[in-house]
Amino acid sequence: MCHRERRKPVVILLRSVETPPLPPPPPPPAPRRRIHLILLAATFVTLTMAGAWFWADTGLTDWGWEMLSPRVLVQGLPYALLVLLILGAHELGHYFACRFYGVHATLPFFIPGLPMPIGTFGAVIRIRSQIPSRRALFDIAAAGPIAGFAIALPVLAIGVAFARPMPTTAEPHGMFLGPPLVSWLLERVFHGDANLQVGPIYGAAWVGMLVTSLNLLPVGQLDGGHALFAVSPSLHRIVSWVTIAAFAAFIAFEGVFAHTFSSYGLWLIILLILRGRHPRLTDEVTPLDGRRAALTWGLALMLALTFIPVPLQVV
Repeated sequence: MCHRERRKPVVILLRSVETPPLPPPPPPPAPRRRIHLILLAATFVTLTMAGAWFWADTGLTDWGWEMLSPRVLVQGLPYALLVLLILGAHELGHYFACRFYGVHATLPFFIPGLPMPIGTFGAVIRIRSQIPSRRALFDIAAAGPIAGFAIALPVLAIGVAFARPMPTTAEPHGMFLGPPLVSWLLERVFHGDANLQVGPIYGAAWVGMLVTSLNLLPVGQLDGGHALFAVSPSLHRIVSWVTIAAFAAFIAFEGVFAHTFSSYGLWLIILLILRGRHPRLTDEVTPLDGRRAALTWGLALMLALTFIPVPLQVV
């Protein structure tokens, strides 16, 4: 007989090895909103300086350390707060329209500027995802100017109402503001044909009107360019070039015939940079509905009311 040896099972004991603890996760990156707050604070400072040194009647006759005194700077606060309100309304109009359509966008980036005469280069938001349709693009583009204009218009009316008529002199001198059409109409209602001494409230509204008109130009990725692209992508490039050519002709006219340096020289360069850029849409085929197409004429009227042919003139 054949016998099979019965072996004992071999038991292998494994010693448990303790896993070393994972290192702590790296600290999260600084939130982006910190950048927004820093830029907002810097813009508030430069706007306050501009409001005190250019728009408010502080009684200063020369440059000196007194310009930085609290007594002087506090007079720039109404101008600074109102400009931030108007610019903020403009950019938040874009932001909330983006949120409505599920488009990812940043909070506004306020851009500080030189303390004289305006104090800011405006504000922007960045769109970080694709816009779904021409309807969404139009609404996002139109929401900013409409919101900003809705705040700037009553501020302008208050500023014009509180402006002081100036005595007529034989030789006017100083820096003169060119009024937008809507301001010219309000001035005739409140003061007739008198020359006016305006204050910080008017100045804030004037800046709001200037920003609104520049953004409504139908070029590139400006608000007007976005709206025009939503109406007709094929017409967008043609009208962009026509607008740039008209701006160049206007600047040349001011230099040759009016013998003055145009305030729009730098803006012409910006228009040339922005002329051909436009984001792709998920749906570029579906046209706008009749209500939005009609609103395009409202935006064109807003551009006509807010445009300032000669913003600043030194006499």
